[in-house]
Amino acid sequence: MHPTRLFHLLACLSALVVAAWGAAPAKAELPAGNITLIVPLSAGGPTDGLARIVADKLGPMLQRTVVVENRGGAGGNIGGAAVARAEPNGLTLLFTIDSLLTINPHLYPSQGFDADKDLTPVSIVGQFTLMMCVNAKVPAKTWGELVAYSKTKSVNFGSAGFGTPPHLALEYLKSVSKLDAAHVSFRGAAPALTELLAGNVEGSFLVAGAVIEHVKNGSLRALAVSSPERLPIMPDVPTASEVGIPGFEARFTNMLMVPSATPVSVQQRLSKAVAEIVRQPEVRERFAALATDPVGSTPQEAAARVAQERARWGKVIKDADIKLPR
Repeated sequence: MHPTRLFHLLACLSALVVAAWGAAPAKAELPAGNITLIVPLSAGGPTDGLARIVADKLGPMLQRTVVVENRGGAGGNIGGAAVARAEPNGLTLLFTIDSLLTINPHLYPSQGFDADKDLTPVSIVGQFTLMMCVNAKVPAKTWGELVAYSKTKSVNFGSAGFGTPPHLALEYLKSVSKLDAAHVSFRGAAPALTELLAGNVEGSFLVAGAVIEHVKNGSLRALAVSSPERLPIMPDVPTASEVGIPGFEARFTNMLMVPSATPVSVQQRLSKAVAEIVRQPEVRERFAALATDPVGSTPQEAAARVAQERARWGKVIKDADIKLPR
């Protein structure tokens, strides 16, 4: 089954499974104390913004104070390792892009934890799309013009870091097209966007919600989105297939994860809480502004998504011979 169709099927099934949770215990015991929600990426980026939306709602729901803590570095591995080693009692959570478990295991000889054993995703919080943008001063106004331009001039694509979704999206794009572009790694999504706006790199894949205003004000030019459908919030931007890159798709998810030894009852409580949060109209509106589709899945659906995407990106990494820089 095509990954997109499978994901939509999982999203539909999640509503039915969430309804069935009514037969589960109403509460799972959490020890006293604040909840630390670790974001393994820099502050100010799209994932950090989504984490804070969820944290604002999760605290009152669990009757706890939720403190968001950014621990960036090593493609998310530093923050991931901190949660993997934490007491598995539901008081230390991880809000991360799924690439931590789907891409990083293929690139890093050691993540500081075992991606198969030490972390468990309890919910797919949302799915986001990347937007391929160029600085407005780049003469290419279409995908075809960018490819032609890359044959005559040096074209650099910035990313939030080596091995991050924007980097892998670029490498995947290069493997299925004739684009000639070099990768430039920055320390996070915010610096990558700053450098693109300054014209220090010609292009980038960026989380769509982070660049909409810059596209609207003319600072950036959007050439395509990485999803198979156009985004309702930016309906004039074509899909990759529409501009002549059939089959190209690069969508990622934000997930809530816990140490794997966390009691199943606590995992289910957290998963149910996320499902309730993303059903709230206010939250859905804020997610939409960030071009993120709210999901709210079960732990089983989240695990299935990780397995599916790890296999897919593993093939991309192998075929493109992507290796960590020495």
